[in-house]
Order: sequence, then structure tokens, then C-alpha cells
Amino acid sequence: MRFFAGCLALAALAALIPGRAAEPTKDDLLRLEQQLKTLHETAGPSVACVVVSRSEKYPKPAKAPEHPGQLGGFDRQAFLKAEPGKADLARHLDLSDPVSIPDHGYAGGVVIDPAGLVLVNAHSVDGATKIYVHLPGGKGSYADIHAADVRSDLAVLKLLTPPEGLKPIRLATVRLPEDAGGKATVFPGKLVVPMAHPYAGGFAMNRPAAALGSVTNIQRRLGARTRILTAPPVHRSVYNYSPVLAYDARANLGYSGVALLNLDGQLIGLSTTTAVEGGGENGVGYAVPLDENLRRIVDVLRRGEEVEYGFLGVALNEEVPGVTLKSVTPRSPAALAGLQPTDRIVRINDHRANTYEDLLLRVGSALAGTKVRLAVSRRGQDPWGVDVTLAKFKSDTSFLASVRPAPVFGLWVDYESVLAMTLTDGIRAGLDVPAGVTVRELVPDSPAAARFRAIGETKSWLITHVNGTPTPSPADFYQAAKGIQSVKLTVYDVSLDNPRAREVTLP
Repeated sequence: MRFFAGCLALAALAALIPGRAAEPTKDDLLRLEQQLKTLHETAGPSVACVVVSRSEKYPKPAKAPEHPGQLGGFDRQAFLKAEPGKADLARHLDLSDPVSIPDHGYAGGVVIDPAGLVLVNAHSVDGATKIYVHLPGGKGSYADIHAADVRSDLAVLKLLTPPEGLKPIRLATVRLPEDAGGKATVFPGKLVVPMAHPYAGGFAMNRPAAALGSVTNIQRRLGARTRILTAPPVHRSVYNYSPVLAYDARANLGYSGVALLNLDGQLIGLSTTTAVEGGGENGVGYAVPLDENLRRIVDVLRRGEEVEYGFLGVALNEEVPGVTLKSVTPRSPAALAGLQPTDRIVRINDHRANTYEDLLLRVGSALAGTKVRLAVSRRGQDPWGVDVTLAKFKSDTSFLASVRPAPVFGLWVDYESVLAMTLTDGIRAGLDVPAGVTVRELVPDSPAAARFRAIGETKSWLITHVNGTPTPSPADFYQAAKGIQSVKLTVYDVSLDNPRAREVTLP
């Protein structure tokens, strides 16, 4: 299989040269050889081996971490000084020593920022107690988890001591045939190079390995059984609704985080072992393409923030083909935009919307607070355009964020849509209450915790104004409260039939 894939790749290269026979010439091979050499030199320094330990035997930190992803490093000499009789344990815990790698686990990753940010699969670092990133040339560093998102299965690590001259990978423009028509940049038959920095016992970790191959298919999972967008999310992972690339190569580096590159050394996708249940064809790898949808998510993780997926607020009619609305959630972005039951959404931002998966991918990856343009057909009429500002989808998948807004006197807030999806009956259509934000978290023993405890323990407070300024989104709330010595909040308990406005003053 792998030898056959290599021959196919060379034949495909020759077929791209006008006037040439299928058999590649010596000059063709020399040009390909030079291109692969250049690819190694340009992309190789950005490809990492990420060693992940889940051991509980590391010394406890002197102070509590600032966020769950702050794992810190390991000082072998300091450990031996405190525990002189535990040399074997010290070697086992020292992830900077390649000899210890078989005692733990490892995956691939790519450098995306010269400040020391590394992109990996989220499942590869889930439950980690220590992480070490090995880089070509014997360089490396322990790392914290800067941000992670289970739904996209992506995470960004932050090196504690980034080596000088760290070189980020270049990102390719990824357009798949179904969205780009004749302008696709990734398609079945495209030549690709999977590259990784694997561990091999007894050998120095000095440079990555690569193989020439091609994209063999662009595959989607079977459609969802349910199409209700207002219910808790059926899809726990991007692999359930987004296309994945199947690729073949002469050497299948069979673990997650392998960099899938084009011949210019640009990153097309990141391999994963979780995309296909029960594995796949022997010798075939699978990668999630870093198209515009995942690039937006990577940008959020690069900032260390939570990925807030977009929420439209509709349920679909399962008995009608296409994206036809069965109902519209009251007070949702769809309702505010005037969408009605029986309307059909045909496009989202110039992308087709033929299935529930199309809608879930385009709306979710557009992210909360983003304005999208829908093409909507009503009662068989020609589609008309409507702009919708998305709210936030309440997901049950986990995330990690090291960067978040400063709390306002101990108060963090979230989108109203999260509260509506939490309440059994949602926020009632008849409520004469302005748009607002919900109480997300109260810092223990803070002024906000004390004040909200005094007016009731309900989890359905909606904050509509700060000092008289409307706060329809978290961004509006934090901006209105920024730098102010005292804030007066207008709040409603929307679990009540007839909620009334109340005032909460902080601090």
C-alpha cells in the first residue's frame, strides 16, 4: 500500500506537466527531490514531538496554578536534592530526556507563533500533568496548555522557555471542492507531505521525518439522526459534522498531530487518530483540514480564550429536505432577524446549506457575536438576504482558557442564549424584558457573590443594564463596567412568570 502510494504520487506529479507521459523523467524527479529538500528545510524546524505525562508523582507546586492548564516544568536536579534516593523516578519524570518518552505518551504538533505557541490535538493533552515539547536540533521546553477546545479537538500550548529563533509554520489557504468549485486548493489527488518529529528508541531526536503522498478522499460522517439546534448538542466533536481529509503516504506516521503539508511546506491540516471510529484502512491517515472555519478557532486559541460557538436558535423540519425551519426560538438571533417557521435557509455567507451538518458547521464556526448573512426562501419565493448577529451555543464539551476578561467585582457574565438553553422552558416569548447577559460565575467571597446571595440564589438572573447602559452581550457588559469605581446593575429573574426589574450595586 505505501509503495503503491509513492508511485501514485510520482505519476500524479508527472501528469501535471503538460506534454509529458505518465512516466516521470529524471529531471522531473530531480525537481521533486529539490522541492522536498526545500520543504524539509523550511517546515522542518516548526514540527514538534509533544511528550505528555499523566503521572501524579510530580512534586506539588508551591502555590495553586492561576488556571487549570498551568502545568509548569520539572527540575530534575532540584528533585534529586529533595529526594536523593529516587534517581530512577527522577529520570522517569524528566520529559526533556528522550529516554523517558516510552514511559509516557507522545503526539505531534506544530509551532504557530515565534513567541512559543504550539498547535496540537486537544485529545493528545487531555489530563496532562506535565508536557514537554521536543523541537528539531535538540531544542525543547516544558509547556503549559494555553487554551484547549474539545469540540474542535484543538489546543495551543505555550512554551515556558521558548528557544531563540523559533520558526512558526506557514498556514496554507485551504478551500475544499464542495465550497470552492473550480478554485479548490485541496482535493483528491493533491500531493501532500505528512511530517512529524517521532521518537525512535536509541536515536537522537534531531530532525523530523516526512513522506510523499496524496489526498485520497474528502470524507464526511453520516448525517445526524436529530436536527434540533436548540437542544443540547448532539455532536460532541468537529469530526461528526466537518469534512476530514483521507491521505496515503509511503510512511504512515500513525499518531495524532502529524503536520499535513503541501509541496510549498504550508500546513493544510493536522492528523488525528480519533476521526474514524474503529480506525480506518491500513496505511491511510486522516486529518482535519485547517480551512477558514478551523482557522477562526485557532485564532481564538492562540489568544488563550474560550471558543464560543455561534447560536442561531432554530429547529429543523426533519420531514422536509434541506434546511427548512420547524420553529424559531423566542428572543434568539433568528427571531430578532425575522425568521419564521417554514422558511428555508439556502446559503450562509455564500456557502451552501443543504443539510443540518452544513448549518451546524457554518453557524457554529462563525462564532458568537459574529454577523452572518443568510439567504432565506419563504414559501417558495426567490431567496432574500438577512443579516444575523449570532449568540452563543451552550455546549457540554469541555474547554480550557488561560485568558478571560477581568471579573467585575467578582462577577463574570455570559450570553443570554446560554441561560435560555439552560432553563427548561427557555426565556418566555412574552417577557417584556430587554436583551441582556446572564450571571456566569461569582468569585467566592467577592462583593458580587455577597450581593447576589442577598437577593436570591436563583441561577436565572439576566443583567440588562450597567449604570443605565444596555448590555445585550458580554462585550457590551465589560465595556460598560470598565474602569468604573461603582456599578449599578439592572437585573431580572427570568424564571418568574412576571419578572420585575431590580437593582444591584457593586461593590
